[in-house]
Amino acid sequence: MSLGTTNASALSPKILAAAASGIEELIARHGGDIDAIFGRATISTDQLASPINELNLTQFCALFEEAAKQTGYDNFGLQFGQGFEPQRLGAIGYIAITSPTLAAGLNNLVRYFPAHQDSSILSLEEDRDLLWLTYQILDPRIENRRQDAELSLGMFCNVLRNALGPDWAPLEVHFEHGKPDGGNEHEGRFGAPTLFGQRTNAIAFRREALGQAMGACDPYLFAVIEPFLAERVASRQAPTDLVAALKQEIKLQLGEGSSTLRALARRMGVESAELQRRLRALGVSYNDLMRAVRRDLALRYVRESDMPLTEIALAVGYSELSAFSRAFRAWTGVSPQRYRKGAED
Repeated sequence: MSLGTTNASALSPKILAAAASGIEELIARHGGDIDAIFGRATISTDQLASPINELNLTQFCALFEEAAKQTGYDNFGLQFGQGFEPQRLGAIGYIAITSPTLAAGLNNLVRYFPAHQDSSILSLEEDRDLLWLTYQILDPRIENRRQDAELSLGMFCNVLRNALGPDWAPLEVHFEHGKPDGGNEHEGRFGAPTLFGQRTNAIAFRREALGQAMGACDPYLFAVIEPFLAERVASRQAPTDLVAALKQEIKLQLGEGSSTLRALARRMGVESAELQRRLRALGVSYNDLMRAVRRDLALRYVRESDMPLTEIALAVGYSELSAFSRAFRAWTGVSPQRYRKGAED
């Protein structure tokens, strides 16, 4: 089941400046040139003066990529996220930690995340007795986003620690980017096995943790903050939200036998008939979305990984390699073997 929400901005996705709170101090600690880094990312330091100022999401990601490059510390985002307290996220952080329980806190974090950041998805996925908090930027124009992914998962871990204690660690951590040169540091920072080249960015924890009380529960502060976030979410909805959310759900569930329209509608909290109605209004079919996701994932796996083709076929929802090969040839005009060889040349 997914409790995910998205918000997509076709022109210029935004993120609240609170997410960059403290970056200047960390740059200085690593001996970096603050003005040069902000200049290359085309962000003014004045934009961080208020936590509710909006930054361009592309520039935000570039800011952390530049900080890692200019300071020579490749795991800059990783360190930044590990030390980032939820309160510094502003309203979205407070709505999580002032909730009564971890379950309520994570549900509120997911529900109101579009008020904090555009063109991204945050969701809670069930996997038997485990839960996965998943995060991903959806805008394909933002290609360099490794630092953002690593700092974001660190921030989310600190939300869980508000309920589970400072020594809590996730069971497993996943990143969509490949393993970097300094990738061995990640397991020490998270205190958990860390896998790279995965479908999305995610942290795993046990379902039983949901009942834990939030250490900063504050009903009065919660009541003050929630209307602000609810208004922002309502004002920022876009027609592409549903398509982006559904494609992400298909992507996460391919190969697990649960990517039917009915199952996806249930995970998104709507009736399948209502989901079909909304898609028709947008001129989109579920089958078209399924084919598009399968194609995009298949091309990525064949081009960028050394996974055996049989495993790729299963991962994108084909039970046999022959069926996958026929589909791949229809998409590209060549076999997956030839396509992979051409990518390597």
